[in-house]
Amino acid sequence: MPELAPVAVNNPWLHPLAPTSPPSASERLIRALEAHASAEAHDLGVCEELTKRSADPVFKLLMELLIDDEQRHHSLLLSMVRRLQEEVEFVPSPTALPVVEGESVADPELATMLRELIRDEHEGARHLRHIARQEPHLYHGLYPLLLEAIARDSEKHATILRYLLGRAENRRE
Repeated sequence: MPELAPVAVNNPWLHPLAPTSPPSASERLIRALEAHASAEAHDLGVCEELTKRSADPVFKLLMELLIDDEQRHHSLLLSMVRRLQEEVEFVPSPTALPVVEGESVADPELATMLRELIRDEHEGARHLRHIARQEPHLYHGLYPLLLEAIARDSEKHATILRYLLGRAENRRE
C-alpha cells in the first residue's frame, strides 16, 4: 500500500499565499470609511440625476436637502480618512481634521453656554414635533416631514454639543 501525504502539504493551491498579519484597526477603519464614502458618492450622483429629471418642486426641495447633507457627509468622511492615513503613514495632511490635545479652555463660561445650547436644541426638537402633530396632513404631510427632519437635526446638534461639553470639561481639569 503506497503512503499518502496529507493533501494540504502537497497542494500549494490550498494555501497560495503565505500567512500575513491582519491589517491594523486603523487600516480596516480607513478601508471601511473609504468604501462608505464611495457608496455615498454613488448615491449622491443618483440623487442629483433624480433631481434633474423631476419637475415636481417638492421632490426637488427634498432631494436638494438630501444632497446637501450627503455632500457634507462625504467631505467629512474624506477628512476623517485623511486623518487616519496621516496617523498610519505619518504623512501630514493640511486638509485632515486637526486633533488638539491638552489645550486649556480660555472661557470659563463655555460649559454653561454649551449646556444652554443643548437644552435649547432638545426643547426646539420637542416644540417642532408638537407643531407637526397639530397639523399632520398639512400639504399632504410635507410640513410635518420637514419639521421632523429639523427636529432630528436639532438632536444631532445636541449630541455634538454634548461631545464639545465633555471636551471642555476634561480640558479644565
